[in-house]
Amino acid sequence: MLHLMLVDDEPLAVDYLFDAIQEWKQYELTVTKAYSGIHAMDKMNDMRLDILLTDIRMPGMNGLELADRVREQWPRCKIIFLSGYNDFDYIQTAIRKGGTDYVLKTEGDELIFQAIEKAAQEITTELMEGDISLKARQQLQQALPALRRDYLLELLRGEGDSVAVRARRFAELQIGLDAEQPVFVALGRVDDWREYASLSDKSLMLYSIQNIAKELLADRFGFLFIPYDKFRFVWLIQPKCSGDGQSSSASPEEWERLGRFVRGTSESIQETCSKLLKLPISLIMSSGSCLWEEAARQIDSLKLLLSSGWIRSQEMLITESGSSETGGERSSRAFFAETEFRNQLRKLDLLEPHLDNGDKSQFARLYEDITRFDELAFTEQKITYLTLEIFSHLSAFFLSYLNRRNLTDRIGPQLQLDTYIQLENHRSWQTALSYFCRLGETIAEHNSHVQEEKTTDMIRLIHQYVHDYINEELSLTRLSEVVYLSPPYLSRLYKQLTGINLLDYITEVRITRAKHLLKSTNLKIHEIAAEVGFDSAPYFTRLFKKITNSTPLEYREL
Repeated sequence: MLHLMLVDDEPLAVDYLFDAIQEWKQYELTVTKAYSGIHAMDKMNDMRLDILLTDIRMPGMNGLELADRVREQWPRCKIIFLSGYNDFDYIQTAIRKGGTDYVLKTEGDELIFQAIEKAAQEITTELMEGDISLKARQQLQQALPALRRDYLLELLRGEGDSVAVRARRFAELQIGLDAEQPVFVALGRVDDWREYASLSDKSLMLYSIQNIAKELLADRFGFLFIPYDKFRFVWLIQPKCSGDGQSSSASPEEWERLGRFVRGTSESIQETCSKLLKLPISLIMSSGSCLWEEAARQIDSLKLLLSSGWIRSQEMLITESGSSETGGERSSRAFFAETEFRNQLRKLDLLEPHLDNGDKSQFARLYEDITRFDELAFTEQKITYLTLEIFSHLSAFFLSYLNRRNLTDRIGPQLQLDTYIQLENHRSWQTALSYFCRLGETIAEHNSHVQEEKTTDMIRLIHQYVHDYINEELSLTRLSEVVYLSPPYLSRLYKQLTGINLLDYITEVRITRAKHLLKSTNLKIHEIAAEVGFDSAPYFTRLFKKITNSTPLEYREL
């Protein structure tokens, strides 16, 4: 929605143009009137301004001075000057100051509408192709390292994509590895941060470790360094693509040479970090390459090996035993099932918007997806531990939600909230799952009722304000201040809730009130127009006839 302000020291001209633009409805505009430059400045303090349509010659503050003040606050505002034939010098100044357009007052409404349309199109173009788009692209480039890291971490935690989707994401994020070929994985750990206590110091040191590793590995191989958490990092390594940029499958010999080189070079990287950075690091390398789909399992295996047995040791240099690959079909299925289980648990926070919006069906669908897991992949003992884990997560999630929104006293009596503290309070795991589902649906239903009450109160407040102040200016900006919403959001929300435009409702109320006054009073037509909020009696007559098929006078006589 665009915000337009009309400024002229001739009230009749302002009121006429205001009514004409309201009837035009070519663009979704909020239109504000001002009868002087000073008046415009006062109103501008409470609104965003996209288009200024102003007379040039005005007492006190002329249009050129007003345009300068407007651009100080809203640099992207488009200025349209209204001028007379004898304003040539003013027009030259306006053009030099970068006025979007100027229209002679004698040229009629059509040229004014064309100027407004041109300004609106320029605003759209600037948003899509201009500085804002350029800045967005620049910011995207700056954000690429973080976006790359986030995506690769998801990949390394088991949230994989199809090969086609993964290849597209690699290209979008400029990940210099092949999404279709295997990858060699290594895991590193900073054993002791020593004097590097602050987060910025640690980030700088991780960046330094990355540079040291790249210096020794990136010339020969495709190499990525990914900070995994506060003290661990991951290397992802592949043989480089062919010279033409096309990837080709590396031979077993090439992968073997890569593994030997990485293992041999790791000691140099470790020693350099110790000497130059005064940081002890431990490294563990895969016994061979793995598919991207298996990378999460590979990382978990390396994490366990790095943390078990030598937990107090520093500067370890370990190669994963090839025997770790053997585990059988069941262990492989269990690993992927447990990875999926944890990925789903991370999505618990996604339930919040559905609870807040009072959407029971969306909540129930997502809840079922999150709490479902492949029970056939696990032993009975493992299932017992996993169900305890899910229960503790659900219990913490709902307790936190209810406490943060002060709903415990309202929801508690309905569902005996003490029963979600311990799993033993439920007959079975399935009854516990059903209990949390009912709890969520009860919360959603409660929030839905609260929202309905709030929206009903808001509509009632707006309608009451319109009826009480029907003879005053009832712009979207004014009404949005009554209910503390932005004008565009109020306009969309009102139509969504009632099925009609707010400005159409105001017109309906005004015409209904006018009909009553025409029937029950002897007020003149221009007096009735003013009484129901129309500054222009001719516009009131035209609109009244358009809606009722009769003029106000004909309606009164009938």
